[in-house]
Amino acid sequence: MTASTITQRTFIAGQILLDGNGGSPLPSPVVVAEGERIVDVYSGSVPEGVDGQVINLGNAVLMPGMWDAHCHIAGTRSYSAADSFVIPHDLRVLRAAEDCNKMLQAGVTGARDCGSTIALSLARGIREGTIPGPHLWASGRIITQTGGHGDAHYLPIEMVQDSPDSMARLADGPDECRKAVREMLRLGADFIKIATSGGVGSEKTHPLDERYTPVEIAAITDEAHRFGKLVASHAQGAPGVKNALRNGVDTIEHGYYIDDECIALMLDRGTYFVPTIALLNVFKAAVARPLDMPPWRLRKQLELIAVMETSFRHAVESGVRIATGPDYFGAPMRAHGDSPDEPIAMVQYGMSPAAAIVATTKTSAECVGVGKEYGTVEKGKVADVIGLCGNPLEDITLLKHGVRFVMKTGRVYRND
Repeated sequence: MTASTITQRTFIAGQILLDGNGGSPLPSPVVVAEGERIVDVYSGSVPEGVDGQVINLGNAVLMPGMWDAHCHIAGTRSYSAADSFVIPHDLRVLRAAEDCNKMLQAGVTGARDCGSTIALSLARGIREGTIPGPHLWASGRIITQTGGHGDAHYLPIEMVQDSPDSMARLADGPDECRKAVREMLRLGADFIKIATSGGVGSEKTHPLDERYTPVEIAAITDEAHRFGKLVASHAQGAPGVKNALRNGVDTIEHGYYIDDECIALMLDRGTYFVPTIALLNVFKAAVARPLDMPPWRLRKQLELIAVMETSFRHAVESGVRIATGPDYFGAPMRAHGDSPDEPIAMVQYGMSPAAAIVATTKTSAECVGVGKEYGTVEKGKVADVIGLCGNPLEDITLLKHGVRFVMKTGRVYRND
């Protein structure tokens, strides 16, 4: 439906409220929004004759809008490298805009794009109201070393450097790394994304490979922090995770091979961990349905199936701060409207439903650096509220299949 602008007080009533803080549900909640903000939250009923709009959702469960803290919105619909050559750039932009709306309709009101040139303009378009979508923080291109994760190894290096759809900004040595940070900030990046290990999606690297030296990582984080920007690192193997943590990175993405030392470093530094555990189910499904995945991708996915669950459980049991982001980019099994797959997979692999709800709301907003404004349903916060047709504490899959109401920044985008 077309978003309706709310210029008066709006009273949203439901059966219970899960406010994102992890406490007991609030019965008979009423959330009062005025403009873009929540101005009151209480248990009771909406008084007769109030001056404002009343949205009575009956037995709906209210909660904060969900967050996708690791996605790539680039208009992709395939695993094939040929897409970069045969799909026009403007068609990719149109697809990406559609994906933003899919995320919002699914109850995802906030997202962090961890590598896409298109996302910088998408974020601007959403902020100015040109297209509907979640609050979007974008990194622009991934800063990676020549031959590192994100470098399209099968292409001539000039194409990787110059293509408008290239995900990588190649940079080598501390001075070039600093310059790359400045370039991304010049383009409007909200944070910086780097790669300190190899990965599944890059042909000539392995997740256990170290990428970027400590000196290069320190140069990147120092430059970003000077401008008040956070740094997220693609880091799958323990060596790459440790290098990132010891040299100032703020969030660890993936961490499939984390060990006790990685856990201790994250706890000591208060680092956020985005485990992208929904990919474990994608990797398992790809064994029977490989689609257009190249053999080298399938081989590495099979290796990771054996370790991902153990690493994730270790992080959960250790008390690391965990945020949700499935690393979806629009291909089959990784569609953007399916972002809630991540908290669902977290419960499947050992996290409690209550903890998964906090992870996909409060903790994810904190991971992005905006927890003071977003992530919980509380007085003074931005009015991002969704309604479900059942209780996700009892059935976590309702985060994906049960959304019936979506409000973002005080505007209603869905009310079934």
